[in-house]
Amino acid sequence: MTGVIRRLEGRVAIVTGAGQGIGAAIAYAYAREGAKVVLTGRTLSKLDDVAALVRDGGGEALPLEALAGNRDHAEMVVCQAINRWSRVDVLVNNAHTFTDYLALDDERMEHHVRTDMESGFIGSLQLMQACFPHMRDVGGGSIINMGSSYGIRCEPGFLAYAASKEAIRALTRTAAREWGKYAIRVNTILPSALSPKARWYLEDSGTYDLELGKVALGRFGSPDDIAPLALFLASDESNYITGQTIGADGGSTMF
Repeated sequence: MTGVIRRLEGRVAIVTGAGQGIGAAIAYAYAREGAKVVLTGRTLSKLDDVAALVRDGGGEALPLEALAGNRDHAEMVVCQAINRWSRVDVLVNNAHTFTDYLALDDERMEHHVRTDMESGFIGSLQLMQACFPHMRDVGGGSIINMGSSYGIRCEPGFLAYAASKEAIRALTRTAAREWGKYAIRVNTILPSALSPKARWYLEDSGTYDLELGKVALGRFGSPDDIAPLALFLASDESNYITGQTIGADGGSTMF
C-alpha cells in the first residue's frame, strides 16, 4: 500500500451489501486508505472472499452475515465493530433488495413496496440509529446512504424501488439536520454501475441501449467509478458537506 495517502487511517467503517459490486469496491477503497472494514451481506462466502482480498492488501476486515432490515442483525453488526475495534466512524448503507419491476396496477405491488422499504429505508434507519451514539461519542462520523436516479426519474415499473430510494433521501436530509450538531455528516450517493443485478435487469428487460442513451458520458459506470466518491464523503476532505445528494451516474441525472 505504498504511495497511498491513507485518508481513513485509524477509522472503522461498516459497509453493507459488501459481498460484490459497489459495496465490495467501497470496502477495498476504504481498506487501502487505512480503514478497518466491517463487511455485511446475505452470503457469508462472498463476504469472506472480499475480506480475504482486503487482508491480502494488508488491511483488516470483519465479514458478518446480516440482513438489511433486521434490527437484531443491525445491532449485532455494530456491537461486533465496537467489540473488535472500539469505534465506528463511517457507515455505508449500500444493501438494498431489488424486487422485479412491476406495473403500478399489479396486485403484487404492495408486497414489493414493503420488501424494498424494509431492506432499503428501514435497514438504513436501523443501522444509523445503532451507529449514532458511537459516532457522537467519538466526536463525529460520516454516514453515506445510497439513492438512485430511478427515484428522481420515476421510471415506469419501479414504484417500489423508487419510493424506497426517495425515502432514503428524506432520511439523509433529516439526519443531517438533527445530527449535524454532533459533527455527524449524512449524504446520499446516486450510483450507476453495472452490478450483477443491473446487468440482469438490462438484459432481461431489453433496455440496455435505451438506458445507455440517458447517460451523458456515453458509458455505463463500474463499481470502481463509485468508490472514489464514497471515499471522499468518508474522509475529512468533505467535512463541510452534509445533507446532499451527489450523483455518480455519468450524468444520467442532473440537478
